[in-house]
Amino acid sequence: MGLKLCSLSSGSRGNCILVASETTSLIVDAGISVSLVSKGLKLLGLSSPGILITHAHSDHVANLCALTKKYAPDVFCHKDSFAAVNTKVRGGRLIPVDGDFFVGDLTVSPFKVSHDVPCVGYSIYNAGRKVSIVTDLGQVDEYALSALSGSDIVFIEANHDEDMVLGNPSYPYALKKRILSGKGHLSNTACALALLKIAKSGVKQVILGHLSQENNYPELAHGTVSRILTENGIKEGRDISIAVAGFCKPSNVFEVV
Repeated sequence: MGLKLCSLSSGSRGNCILVASETTSLIVDAGISVSLVSKGLKLLGLSSPGILITHAHSDHVANLCALTKKYAPDVFCHKDSFAAVNTKVRGGRLIPVDGDFFVGDLTVSPFKVSHDVPCVGYSIYNAGRKVSIVTDLGQVDEYALSALSGSDIVFIEANHDEDMVLGNPSYPYALKKRILSGKGHLSNTACALALLKIAKSGVKQVILGHLSQENNYPELAHGTVSRILTENGIKEGRDISIAVAGFCKPSNVFEVV
């Protein structure tokens, strides 16, 4: 028993993560094509997935119509996102949630995060193991920190480098302000500072995700997070492992047993 996680795509142009036990599989967000999702499910030997939606922005629901037509799954979203997500469902059933729920042998615990539309992260439990997924948030408050604490694996946003956002000539001021706000996206530095607060709670594997393709790059995100953790006594390789999820590219399969 246990849990495994694989990111099929993570970024501002499409998001989808697979989480599974031996008997139950979940798709977290539906921002990529059905063909890519199907390949990912086949790669992991999974079928008949349920779908969790974090929020209704297009990079998380763009292909929900097609996925629900193909798989007719149960789709779960927070009740505050129900109206927006409901327009995208073409098969199966959409179930609004506001608290812990069960899918097969998985316990799913949604927690609200700070974004400019209703948005949640998810902690998923099986056989004493826990993985947590949180993207699209401008800040990590105490509520979110508590939800992430004790996870074996944390998939967390490291969206941008603040200096790159501020210096980006193609971004208007209003967009820069939104990204950098408390209801925008998490910077590399803010991600690292959040991880510092939970690193000693049992977290062994961190996966950095939702990197901006305009204001970040994998080496910078990884380097910033690793440096800040190391400067504060959390050494990569000894205390924690750090990986970076790519866009339209499956990550490694991360597993806790």
